[in-house]
Amino acid sequence: MTRFLGVLAILLLGIGAVPHAPWAAPLENADGFWSEWNEATFARARAEKKFVIVSLQSWWCPWCLTMNRETWANPMVRAELRDHFIPVHVDQDSRPDISQRYERWGWPATIIFGPDGTEIVKLRGFYSPQFFIPVLRETIKDPLPVDYGEPGGPERERTLSTGLTDAARAAILAFLGKAWDPANGGWGKSKLVDGPTLGWFLDRAKAGDAEATPRIKQTLTRMIALIDKDSGGISQVTLAPDWSKPSLEFPMFAQQAGLAAYARASVLFGDSAYRKAADDIYRFLRDKLAGPSGGFHASMGMAEGQPGVDKRQYARETGQAIQGLAAYYDATGNQEALALAIAGTDWALRERALNGGGFRHAAQDAAGPYLADSVEMGAALLALHRSTGNAKWLQAAIAAGDFIAATFVDPKTGGFFVSASPDAKHLPKPIKQREDNVTTTRFFTLLAFYAGNARYREIAEAGMGYLASPAVLEQAAFLPDVLLAEDELRNEPVHVTVVGAKDDPRSAALYAAALAYPLAYKRAEWWDKREGRLANPDVDYPDFPDGPAAFACTRTFCSLPVTDAAAIPAQLDRLQRAMR
Repeated sequence: MTRFLGVLAILLLGIGAVPHAPWAAPLENADGFWSEWNEATFARARAEKKFVIVSLQSWWCPWCLTMNRETWANPMVRAELRDHFIPVHVDQDSRPDISQRYERWGWPATIIFGPDGTEIVKLRGFYSPQFFIPVLRETIKDPLPVDYGEPGGPERERTLSTGLTDAARAAILAFLGKAWDPANGGWGKSKLVDGPTLGWFLDRAKAGDAEATPRIKQTLTRMIALIDKDSGGISQVTLAPDWSKPSLEFPMFAQQAGLAAYARASVLFGDSAYRKAADDIYRFLRDKLAGPSGGFHASMGMAEGQPGVDKRQYARETGQAIQGLAAYYDATGNQEALALAIAGTDWALRERALNGGGFRHAAQDAAGPYLADSVEMGAALLALHRSTGNAKWLQAAIAAGDFIAATFVDPKTGGFFVSASPDAKHLPKPIKQREDNVTTTRFFTLLAFYAGNARYREIAEAGMGYLASPAVLEQAAFLPDVLLAEDELRNEPVHVTVVGAKDDPRSAALYAAALAYPLAYKRAEWWDKREGRLANPDVDYPDFPDGPAAFACTRTFCSLPVTDAAAIPAQLDRLQRAMR
């Protein structure tokens, strides 16, 4: 238990700065050094009484490339590994189940298992040979598992709780206040481009919060420094508090978060700099990450000015791209962006759809299916339904929801498993990861309103009950995503319906104004009565003799018909005030 105390100081030094490696292709295995993550490898470890040492890496991670070149290829390291270890390489982008189990150890993550499959060591980030070799030697010498003080208490049985306690909510808000960086904007020192955090503060600003408004504006203004001037992509993180050291790593989740936030902020604040930022990120998606036949490439990494695109196409990343594009279209009316989103959706339904409404990750999955693919595509389909008013996207979103409900729900706690199957027989059943549980809870919350199905509401409430449990809340205090999920579950989305023919330009103008309203949590519907009833006919809209009209509604009342598109924002503002 204490064997690492003697070398802890120098081991911590191993995570320090190193020169960036030039971007390179995924790890090659011409010499057979690496084994695969599978039961055969762990069976071999048991038979040969060897440790399994796993390196989890990402395409876009320059530190992974550096460790491959400087450490894993080092002759002294290989000599230490030869007799006692079986090295296993895992690409975390292609295996979400393994990635999410160990994501708290960053990329690269190094995990050492005993011959019986017991986790012994978890290492975060780059380790040079100087610091890596002592870890290997100490593991051989004393293979007892290290006590890492795993956070999070035991999962509670499912209860009727559907939200945070007042104390838990206050603690999260207090942490957000303490993490605020008044000098530079953003929260914390290394600032991640995080969609829920940006969304939470944009919501507060739209509600007129006098503290949130200057904070989100300062953050978005300073965050522009993370947008690459050549490609338009936004780095996922800055390694310096003043935003001056972008990571030059461009995963899709950061593009979705940045595109949606800047598009929405451009309408909310009327700032041309935010519109330009959104345009730049859109250009990056269109020119760098869009696939030739629809769908989207996973990410781009760049070191020493040399970009490299991971051209594998996953349902998860394609769903994230579609959501970002839909938000951009809603704010700007850019038809090219909408066409790109539809092409990506058609590709996913053609190339990644599973029987029953879900989605696979890649063309062939080693495990799974994975929650992330189905929920990101489900949310994308729901967003595309809102952007177009086309009922076929809603039906596909409902099918994805039904697949998730049948495949990933844990009836004991109400949370959602990351995978339909365990990632290895020697490990516990699939885990439940916080971010995906937040995304899934939010998806079912909004789906319930569009579909008019109380069952989806119940699934969302059970998901929120899990998110409010100590097993989640004790992991970290910085949880604006949990706040956002709870806030949406406790309130109605702002609801506007345009009643009118879809081939009438007046209807299109009204619907465009409804889409541009700068709240992400909204239910926008376009009812052309020639197409039949809406999926959730909870409001009996009257015919309006003077042509198309928009109605803003709550559960208990609706506005007078609005025929002037310019009047819709004020009408929705009044509705939002009445709902709160």
